Amino acid sequence: MIPMNIVISVPVDENLAAFIGKKGSENSITFYNRKLEKDVVVALYPNQEDEKVYALAQSLLLSTQVVLSTSAIDRRFGEALIAASLLGHPMLLTDDNDAEGILRGSGVSGYRVVSRAELFNVVCGNAQPAGEGEPVRVDIDKGFPVKGVGTVALGIVSRGVIKQHDKLYHTSGKLVTVRGLQSQDVDIMSAGRGTRVGVSLKDITHEDIGKGDLLTATVVNKAGKVSIEFKTSKMAPEKVVEGAQYRLVIGFAFSDCAVTKVDGNVMELELKAKLPAEVGAEVLLIRKAMPRIFASGSVKGILG
Repeated sequence: MIPMNIVISVPVDENLAAFIGKKGSENSITFYNRKLEKDVVVALYPNQEDEKVYALAQSLLLSTQVVLSTSAIDRRFGEALIAASLLGHPMLLTDDNDAEGILRGSGVSGYRVVSRAELFNVVCGNAQPAGEGEPVRVDIDKGFPVKGVGTVALGIVSRGVIKQHDKLYHTSGKLVTVRGLQSQDVDIMSAGRGTRVGVSLKDITHEDIGKGDLLTATVVNKAGKVSIEFKTSKMAPEKVVEGAQYRLVIGFAFSDCAVTKVDGNVMELELKAKLPAEVGAEVLLIRKAMPRIFASGSVKGILG
């Protein structure tokens, strides 16, 4: 079997994230890494300060599965459950406590209750193919210099397969060359979808790289105005109206925004800070009221 790289979100229980893997880098999201016999699992644990609910949204958008701990059935559990249900990713609940009543009442379906003993088998069984043939996209969470190596970007391969010597576009518009790749402290020649990867880059400095930037096969410009095809959670009713203020999260990037137009299930948003946005990218919307992550969608158009 082909080895798989799997990114999962572990929203509310850092002890569960620590059980899944060894603590790695930290930047509003803490990465926990586990190398199994063939597969690699990376768990994203969003730091839980209230003002950083965007980190929960980021962890969900960058993952393909959600593992939700039932060790505490509280406000944080409920908020994470509603947010996770918006994206339709496979959802696994731990068997620490019985949450069936809450789930039935919320209307959430498509989840599976698992024990810690069976967790990795189920996660690996849900894994997606590497993405060969897709246009490359790497979502960057950090850039830094390494003596003797040069500029390194840390990120997650969210689409396609990145290879040594590839030429890719950075969000700045610069065409950069992939000098080398590393994953789990091992030099590699290529990295498929789901890989937590370090990319050594030529023709760019670390000062040019910020969290939320992309490496892509074609140019992805920053947008100040976008249209979003959206749906709101049945558990978080919200009438979206012109003038409403929200926060938009795309990958590792986010910005406050204002609704300038609503037409059915499509809204137009004016962004306070320009974000790298491509048509079809998944998004989450955050409001001030609880539960804060109330809507999901995809970019329908780049308007400016």
